[in-house]
Amino acid sequence: MPNLFVIILSAILLTYQTPVSAKSEKIIIATAEWQPYISEKSPEHGLFTEIVTTVFKEMGMTTELVFAPWKRVEILVKNGDAYAGIPYTYTEERHKVFDYSNAIMTSKNVFFYNKKAFPKGISYSTLAELRGYRISGVTGYWYEDLFKENKLNVEYVTSDEQSITKLYFNRVDLVATDELVGNALIQKLYPHDAAQFAVVERALLTAPLHLLVSKKYPHAAQITEKFNTTLESLRKKGVIVF
Repeated sequence: MPNLFVIILSAILLTYQTPVSAKSEKIIIATAEWQPYISEKSPEHGLFTEIVTTVFKEMGMTTELVFAPWKRVEILVKNGDAYAGIPYTYTEERHKVFDYSNAIMTSKNVFFYNKKAFPKGISYSTLAELRGYRISGVTGYWYEDLFKENKLNVEYVTSDEQSITKLYFNRVDLVATDELVGNALIQKLYPHDAAQFAVVERALLTAPLHLLVSKKYPHAAQITEKFNTTLESLRKKGVIVF
């Protein structure tokens, strides 16, 4: 008959075993193409991905990236098939379903326009002033509810690349996107006509980018807590400068 003390001790050790270690070999991250932050083709998979993988590497964990359309990314995270989606801005609506990491980078969201169509530029003080413009946005992005509340005329597509193409051919008047993302796409798609594009001076939103964390992924809360601590530590050491 096994010693009762040994049985109790074994149970205690199993109970207090570090939960993150169960997932220490690999963390599944869902994302979509969003250059220069995320890129399936670049060696480090983009600026944002490089930071995230650096943090997990410091934690002794590797990352597996799953590329999918943005709507699918959220489904994977919601169901616990992925630990997190990257990168995401905070919204109250999403926070009802997901958790967030600490801020990792900052995104400046703006409106791009075509200078051939609007040589005098476009300006606004409130979003309601843009109701007369045709705006292109991406399905699943943070601004959907905001644009709906302000009754804007928005044509939704599945990628920023489609939005920039529509703007180039004057099929829309404005494109809502991150400034770095928009400029990267313009250089990629229309490098010889880059001067044709301009940015509305007033920013749509400047906001932090986070991990969008699943509430169903095993030990997600503990992983996120460790991620936040490690991220801050690497910043203090100067390894991460954002």
